[in-house]
Amino acid sequence: MTTPILVPLAKELPTSHVFDATLWLARQLNARVRVSYIRPNPDAALAMLPEMIGALGITRESIEQESRQAAAAAKARFVEWSARGDASTNSETGGWSATWSEHVGEFEPIVTRFGRLCDFIVLPRPSAEEVVAQRCFDAAVFGTGRPTLLVGETLPESLADHIIIAWNGSLEASRAVFGAMPLLRLARRVTIFTALEYGAEAVGLDDLAESLRDRGIRTPQVIFPTGDHSTGAALVMATKTHEPSLLVMGAYTHSRLRESFLGGVTRHLLAHATVPLLMSH
Repeated sequence: MTTPILVPLAKELPTSHVFDATLWLARQLNARVRVSYIRPNPDAALAMLPEMIGALGITRESIEQESRQAAAAAKARFVEWSARGDASTNSETGGWSATWSEHVGEFEPIVTRFGRLCDFIVLPRPSAEEVVAQRCFDAAVFGTGRPTLLVGETLPESLADHIIIAWNGSLEASRAVFGAMPLLRLARRVTIFTALEYGAEAVGLDDLAESLRDRGIRTPQVIFPTGDHSTGAALVMATKTHEPSLLVMGAYTHSRLRESFLGGVTRHLLAHATVPLLMSH
């Protein structure tokens, strides 16, 4: 049995640290990695800003040519990466495998379509200025229901060395935890961070710990926010103090519209966390 992993790529998305994280994940889980490169539809690009594009002398042919060149460069990096990682071309022979495909269209439907069939999606952690990365993140988190691994330029040697679970008892947190179960089973150490602000339907801390123990996962430590900080700031401080290799959390556990106005834990972690994040909505 193999673990399917989706890696969406585009001209605007960095590849090196995404490939590094995917390689570690694929080797640990004997995964089948699907790398899907997304190229823009030239007609849609021309229709967006026709006057500006016309003034710059951009044509459908120039967009198509640039798009194909970027895809070819990305494929060359993929071939080098899969060879360096000793990927198999046949997942039935054991080990991990990787495939390449190209798609023309909008990011959201393509990420959603293939992401719903995978156990993990791997993306660069988006910033507010990176429109394409943010669009892919939104599609992965809101469109697929699958756990999404977000990585920055600095990666630990092992994502499963020390995993912190950010727990508030919500449905989204539960999805994140059980989506991360293959990694939690590999973890050398698991810690639970909780702010103890549970709603009426929330699952409490003791119940989570018992459920993890039932699955053979020990949770030797529980940490709580310290000082007069927001949950997001306290969680960032906890990652700096305890130095986890991965933070597992629910994404947008309140209304996304509410979080967009009030900041929110998700947005704070995306902006300030220095460790890889595994998020589910």
